[in-house]
Amino acid sequence: MAQALHPYASRMTLTPTGIYVPIVTPFDEAGQINVEELRSLVGFMLESGVSGIVAAGTTGEGYSFSFDERRLVLKTIVNCVDGAVPVLAGVGGMSTHEAVDQAILAKRSGITGLMLAAPSYCLPTEPELAAHVTHVVNAVELPTVLYDYPARTGVTFSPAVVEAVAGNELVVGIKEASGDLSRIDWLTGDFGQELSIVCGADLDSPAFLAAGVHCWIGGIANLLPAAHVAMLNPDLRPEVFAAIEPILGFIESGKYNAKIKAGMNSLGAQVGAPRAPIESFESDVTGIQELESLLTSAGKWAPRFA
Repeated sequence: MAQALHPYASRMTLTPTGIYVPIVTPFDEAGQINVEELRSLVGFMLESGVSGIVAAGTTGEGYSFSFDERRLVLKTIVNCVDGAVPVLAGVGGMSTHEAVDQAILAKRSGITGLMLAAPSYCLPTEPELAAHVTHVVNAVELPTVLYDYPARTGVTFSPAVVEAVAGNELVVGIKEASGDLSRIDWLTGDFGQELSIVCGADLDSPAFLAAGVHCWIGGIANLLPAAHVAMLNPDLRPEVFAAIEPILGFIESGKYNAKIKAGMNSLGAQVGAPRAPIESFESDVTGIQELESLLTSAGKWAPRFA
């Protein structure tokens, strides 16, 4: 017998809108998860007005977690949020089996839904990728946002794949992080009535928002949550983007996760360094000086962490 659907599990009850922050995972000096700092960060994000949290995403370094660490992060975030906003769990791995295991853990942890990337390294064909999505979402019956990030996974959610899975009521959106802006038009035109199109490209956020996209899942929201929320206001958007565009460009130019963590530490957070093999950006003296200068120039749109 199929399990009852999670209360958010339909397009009528989970339509991703606003700013979702794929929250970083703080590590202590020994490289272990800093649970207290994670709780503090969740509270800060909620106070900043974000509309949702993504746990164990790319910016959260979910790819580096053991299974027990993934459970700890998911449960900590769910408990801190306490139903105030939806919480999605990043799901990926290298196989359908691994993705299903991650999805089952997410459901058991009380997660609202999934953000499902293509399995990395194995390069599935279009029919194989569509079958993978269907198997994972049907295994747990949680609303799912697809995560199109071919630079990391090696394959894209092509028109054929999206067409094959868009009819599944549990597939509620797609985070577009391919860097191909032409996809905005065909996604909104062909699938806008079925799926929420989600901005996943920080520098290109104005183009997404101008096209009528209502949700942005952006890693740099960890560093600039209030600015990201303000970007949703068309009246404030030009001012805010002018202030943060240099920061977005600097971070997107490379060492993305390391720069975000370094910037957060500079503004008073205690998120530590990324896990190996990624190196701390704070060892780059010239680079950290440039990042701190950009944050200072952003003024009120780059406030310190409480």
